[in-house]
Amino acid sequence: MIATAHDLVSMGLLQPARRLYRLARPSLRQAALASGEGLRFRERAAGWSLDQRREWMLARLRQAVRRACWTTPYYKGLCDEIGFDPRSNFTFDDFAAFPTLERADVHRAGPALVSVALRPEELKPDATGGSTGVPTLVWLGPSERGWRESGIEHYMRRIGLPSGTRAASLWGHHLDPQAGDSLGERVRAFVDNAHALECFRLSPSALAEYHATLERWRPRYLLAYANALGALAAEVGARGWRPSYPTRCFVTGAEKLTPAVRELVESVFGRPVHERYGSRDVGLIAFQTDPSRSLELEVDWANVLIEPETREPAAPILVTKLHGDGMPMLRYRIGDVARFPAGSRPGHPVFALEEVVGRELDRIWLPGGRWIHGIEFPHMMKDHPVREYQIVQTGDASVTVRVVPAPSFGEDNRADILRTLRANLDGLPVSLELCETLPRTRANKVRAVVSELDERRRAER
Repeated sequence: MIATAHDLVSMGLLQPARRLYRLARPSLRQAALASGEGLRFRERAAGWSLDQRREWMLARLRQAVRRACWTTPYYKGLCDEIGFDPRSNFTFDDFAAFPTLERADVHRAGPALVSVALRPEELKPDATGGSTGVPTLVWLGPSERGWRESGIEHYMRRIGLPSGTRAASLWGHHLDPQAGDSLGERVRAFVDNAHALECFRLSPSALAEYHATLERWRPRYLLAYANALGALAAEVGARGWRPSYPTRCFVTGAEKLTPAVRELVESVFGRPVHERYGSRDVGLIAFQTDPSRSLELEVDWANVLIEPETREPAAPILVTKLHGDGMPMLRYRIGDVARFPAGSRPGHPVFALEEVVGRELDRIWLPGGRWIHGIEFPHMMKDHPVREYQIVQTGDASVTVRVVPAPSFGEDNRADILRTLRANLDGLPVSLELCETLPRTRANKVRAVVSELDERRRAER
């Protein structure tokens, strides 16, 4: 009864009160207005045809490019250098010739990428977790903050999870400089009707404690790092517990959700898993709305233009912010690879991703300069009782497979894994090492593939 009352108060009273509070505060008003605009637009455009969407996106893209070239020293200099006239009514094909923005460009440009049209107090800093190296600092204006926020709210509403829904998270909170355990954070958690669990130091005892907490809380959904959720599912399943949470679904993010983890979670909990894809420097990019029907991810095209860098089916993802008022980012290489729908081409927006397959740099180098991408390894490991794994290539090109085994893992599995990898790695020396845990990045993520050769090649470029 108490839980039900909290749910009703949070959704029906506290969330509307928060929206009114934000509208009343001058420092929060512009972002709140942009958030409301973003929600209304997405609802209005839900029934648009692809042609209508493309027409709107092209108009919005022209505005974004013009704003970038007129308000930032970096893009003004770039447009002058390449002879690009932002006033022209350029096409998507023309846009495909615009240079990509690399993370290294963001680091080098620094303040030159920040819009001079906004006052300093209108800008809010954010940064990536640094899982791919040095954290990338970005500055967000009120328009981008509002359109980002409304994108998440829009998709959560679509899967039956409006703001204030009873929620729990299994996340790397204590590594997040914006998170904490202050009185303000506790009040925010009460208003949001949310319970947070950190996923950095997991163990059988910690997972058992989390299970007990979640049984008491009984969230409607659990937001989790994919690998942490997999560890929870493995522990609950191994102990033979019959969980009553979440009452609706899971939402994963931060890491790639592998087929093996999805299958494990759904078999243990009997609830669907929605994969959410995004990043700190861009925000939400795509969302899996109906995994029982299709595993493709719908792009939040109202906020970002997503395109492939090449015409290959699996290509690096390029992102253009359509509302990047604080720090415009055009054709930004985010560092991930996706499987794109047939016919996708550079410069042109896509509205769905068949799969986000992993980091662009996740590769193992083979003799003769060839390489195998990390997207292949989940298929090699999927039939074995493995909780987590990591493929590590050292400077001499040898490969070590680190495995966190499930209880049923045996010598037959070890032999099969080694045989499969050796057959696919063209004679490279391969060994297997059993581990209790795997090393994590500063962003609390597991890099499934780590190659010292790849890092050396990048350093030599």
